Amino acid sequence: MQLSRRGILGGGLVLAAGAPLRALGAEDKVFVNRFAVEDGRVWMAAKIGGKGPFFFVVDTGGYMSMIEDSFAKSMNLQKMQGRQSIGIGGVSDYSWYNAGTVTLASGIRFPDMLFAGMRERPSKDAVGTFGAGLFTSYDSDLDFTKREWRAYPGGRPNFDGMERLKSRFTDPRGGERIIADATVDGYTGDFLLDTGAPGELLLFGRATSKSGLWDANRPYAPQYGSGIGRNRVPGRLVRAKQLKIGSFVFENPLVRLSEPGTPSGRMDGIIGLKTLERLNLSTQASRKVVWAARSNAPVPRGGYPLSGLWLDDDGGRVTIADVGTGSPAAAAGLKKGDVAVGALGPLIAATNGPPGKQVKLTIERGGVRQDVGYTLAPWF
Repeated sequence: MQLSRRGILGGGLVLAAGAPLRALGAEDKVFVNRFAVEDGRVWMAAKIGGKGPFFFVVDTGGYMSMIEDSFAKSMNLQKMQGRQSIGIGGVSDYSWYNAGTVTLASGIRFPDMLFAGMRERPSKDAVGTFGAGLFTSYDSDLDFTKREWRAYPGGRPNFDGMERLKSRFTDPRGGERIIADATVDGYTGDFLLDTGAPGELLLFGRATSKSGLWDANRPYAPQYGSGIGRNRVPGRLVRAKQLKIGSFVFENPLVRLSEPGTPSGRMDGIIGLKTLERLNLSTQASRKVVWAARSNAPVPRGGYPLSGLWLDDDGGRVTIADVGTGSPAAAAGLKKGDVAVGALGPLIAATNGPPGKQVKLTIERGGVRQDVGYTLAPWF
């Protein structure tokens, strides 16, 4: 079932009243809420204090729900005492807001729902995110086949036809998040199940070092990661042979590697949406585990920039920060430290595009300018 963002704004959201999940008599009910998967995001819609509906991105990797600061101010949400949060990009300070009653399309009401403030929207169409607590506070399904989130306040009656993953809930600072064991090319680690990450798999610095996937001779595309905090983390995109989660096997995944020595935290990495949507997931809150079954989602067409360049702008001077092993740019002789003549935006546009596009650059090396040309093509 393919459901668009427009589709989730239909019928159910005219409900002006609903019920909190723990409301009297709700324990034997199943609450069903529809979602959409578009643009590498999971989308749900909700009303705030009777206004809306507004779009939110579902982020099971976030231990808190978040809302754009300027939107919160426009809605006159009650501002609470701020806190700090730590993520891949470092430490950030957040304002907190009490949104009052938040109502989903199914009629579920969350009284006095708290959101952390965020400086920018997760997408131009979304005012915020719903964090992991939506799934770990009670039994619930994230059904990618039917595009449904289902909540069972009284507990899911059974998990027939599903496999219990080696998993646990962790991080009680807000909503507990889901960690599961997974193995990539023989390396086994603890991975966060994160619908807010659009890719297939990410390894943090420590796991990258142990996995053996960070190899100068292995073809790669340069990438920089970011998240909570403002710092960027240098990394690479590589093609692994196999990812295994329980008995579920995913062939030839694209893996994003954070550079060895960069922040790792307590986990080895993140399993992202392109992998997770190929499973239907169910949480069992009483045992703090997750169950899984195959969904009908197709194998993702994982792509990467086809030049193999990473460009940095330092006060108007654009330098080549990295050149991927085996890439068209590397074959053309471009090197780390070369200066690319031009402005960053046009240079990025000129060096990216579909296979077969002709790229022409002027670079400066050792004070000497030269023209370089190559053809965009995949190389791993």
